[in-house]
Amino acid sequence: MESSCNKLSDIDLTIYEVAAVLRNLDPNKACGPDGIPSRILSKVADEIAPSLCILFNMSLSIGVAPAKWKFANITPVFKKDNPTITSNYRPISLLCVISKVLERCVFNHCYHHLSPSFYQFQHGFLKGKSTTTQLLEVHQDILDSVASGNEVDVIYLDLSKAFDKVPQNLLLLKLKHHGINGSLLSWFGSYLTD
Repeated sequence: MESSCNKLSDIDLTIYEVAAVLRNLDPNKACGPDGIPSRILSKVADEIAPSLCILFNMSLSIGVAPAKWKFANITPVFKKDNPTITSNYRPISLLCVISKVLERCVFNHCYHHLSPSFYQFQHGFLKGKSTTTQLLEVHQDILDSVASGNEVDVIYLDLSKAFDKVPQNLLLLKLKHHGINGSLLSWFGSYLTD
C-alpha cells in the first residue's frame, strides 16, 4: 500500500551538488578498501565531479548500486570498560569514500522528499535535532508537569542494534509507502543486498 504523498522515482544529480559533497568531505575520515583518502577527493572535487556525476546518475537510473562500492573494511572501535572483552567493541564499516559521496547525494534528495512526513516529536537522525534536544524537550515537559502538580512517570528504551535487526524488505516497503519507487527503490534494494 502506497501513501498519497508525492512520488520520488528518479534522482538526477548535478555536477554542482556532487562537487559540493566532495568539497565538504571530512579530511580526517578513514578511507575504505579502495584506499582513496577523502582529503584527496576533496581537493580535486571540481575536476572529478563531472565524471562521478555521470557514474552516479547511471547507477541511479538503472537501479543498481556498484558492488565494489559496497565492500567495506571492518574495524573494531572500543566502547567502554575492559578492553580485553570483545563485546566491549563495536564494529564499524569503512566504505569507499566515493560510495559515501553517492550516499550523501541520495540522502539529500530523499531527506527533502521525506521530511514533511517525519513525526513532529522525532529527534533522532534529523538535521538540527539530537538526543540532546530530545532530552531538553522532555526535561521541560517534566518541569511543566511538576509545576502543575502532576505526577510524572518516564520510561526510556534503548533498542540495542535496532537498525541491524530491521528486515531489509520492511525498509523497502516503508520507502515505497512514502513515495520512493521506480529505479530509486530498485537502487535502494540493490544497495541493501550483498
